[in-house]
Amino acid sequence: MHSKVITLDNGLEVNVNRWGTEHRNSIILLHGLGSTGASFDEVATQLSKSFNVFAFDLPGHGKSTCVNTEEFFSMNSLADWVHSVVNHLNIKNFHLVGHSLGGYIGLTYASEYESSSLILLDGGYIRATVLPENTLDEELKMTEQHVQDYTFSSWEMYERNLTNNGLAKHLIDLSKHSMKNERGDIKLIIKPQTAKFIVKQKFNDPSIETLTGLSIPVLLLRCTTPKEFNDVRISETNHIKDYLDLTIIDVKDSSHDIYWDQPEIVCSQVTNWVGKNL
Repeated sequence: MHSKVITLDNGLEVNVNRWGTEHRNSIILLHGLGSTGASFDEVATQLSKSFNVFAFDLPGHGKSTCVNTEEFFSMNSLADWVHSVVNHLNIKNFHLVGHSLGGYIGLTYASEYESSSLILLDGGYIRATVLPENTLDEELKMTEQHVQDYTFSSWEMYERNLTNNGLAKHLIDLSKHSMKNERGDIKLIIKPQTAKFIVKQKFNDPSIETLTGLSIPVLLLRCTTPKEFNDVRISETNHIKDYLDLTIIDVKDSSHDIYWDQPEIVCSQVTNWVGKNL
């Protein structure tokens, strides 16, 4: 993984992670809320055998700066931001891959700008408004509480916590890119207000306007655990299927962090999909 910080014409800084350099086609990976582009390292390294792979730290994440207003974090604004980065780097012939929040951004981008195809890694297709007993106020409170409380007294305690939760050492190392040492405490880099801006802006997405604006093929790699959530997954998939040229593949034994749980399957499916949609 090669990383560098670029500066856009508007003055915003963007951390760009890159794998592979000499292929004809490219893949752009968009990460989820609170994460960073480095989280894709395992799958990106594998994909770079066939593609140029890029993963940007989204605004307010990792080493990328942002405009501290709610409007900046709308899905349309973030799609415009992605387009600015793509133009700055002069990336051509690319396929978008979005996990979680990155899926919502990817859908919006694909409805407004040109890309070869879109792959959703268990992202972009579930509307927060349909979740049982879920309100915007509750989600904002939970988001703020999580960002504030996800704090550890040392890197050792951070690693121990994730190890106890079953995360492998190499994934713990990748997750550290989303954390910072602030006066001795290990905290998330994303600020509570930034996270709340994003949650509020995507609460009603994907919109019908976004879905009807897509003309490219879309692949949804859908997680399968926890099983209690399957009814929502199926219902929301059926909703977007009415508007999209959609292919759905369920990835066995995978949680929402699908590309960490089943990296080989994800790489295989992405590679096959891109090969069919060149």
